[in-house]
Amino acid sequence: MVGILAGVVLLISCFTYFIVAHTPLTKRLVPGYVAKSFHKDARLAKSQADSALYQLYLHERYLNSIRVILNGGVPDFTETALLDSVLHCASTLPDPSENDQELRSRIEEEDRFALKRSGPFIGGEIGFSFCPLKGVVSDGFDLSRGHVGVDIVAAEGELIHSVDDGVVLISAYTAENGYVVLVQHSNNKVSVYKHNSALLKEVGDVVLAGDPIAAVGSSGHESTGPHLHFEWWVKGRPVDPAPWLGE
Repeated sequence: MVGILAGVVLLISCFTYFIVAHTPLTKRLVPGYVAKSFHKDARLAKSQADSALYQLYLHERYLNSIRVILNGGVPDFTETALLDSVLHCASTLPDPSENDQELRSRIEEEDRFALKRSGPFIGGEIGFSFCPLKGVVSDGFDLSRGHVGVDIVAAEGELIHSVDDGVVLISAYTAENGYVVLVQHSNNKVSVYKHNSALLKEVGDVVLAGDPIAAVGSSGHESTGPHLHFEWWVKGRPVDPAPWLGE
């Protein structure tokens, strides 16, 4: 008799546990109970919030780096967080015009290896290996008046090439400098190309020395005619690029 009662009690206990643990009654009968799904949702929401805040932080650093560069300075590119953020940023360029589309189609059809260097090049740790553009230097490097690059005059639409292997860090339009491309190279070297008529690369693109990255133009308020304003920065300091421009 005792065994039967014990069995009945055990059966009732098991049935009650099943009802409480595996049905919506759990929420009503167990004080302070929070469903597992709520825990998962909370963890997911926290993860998404943390990710959004981190991306906002990186985006703010990225925008600040653009302001520094366009004001004649160079941010600290040695911080991997900044570079990683740039590689994941979407480009915000205006929609390409018909001329831009035609130019890009022409670039795609060109063979990069058919490009030839415009003259002798000087090696060394601070130089670059490829002349960005064939043209006439109309204004040279002069720190005394704040001209931290050189102006190379050429016909509008002429192709501008990356001076060395690297990653496109900035590809954007600004009111002062028009269409601007900035490429980060190894050993903390940076090349800047301003006043372009079109941009052929986007943020995060990997480029090789000689790759077309933009076209000559006169965009931006500070431009007075078709030319390339080219800057070469090494370890956070502007360097006169004249020795590597070739003949």
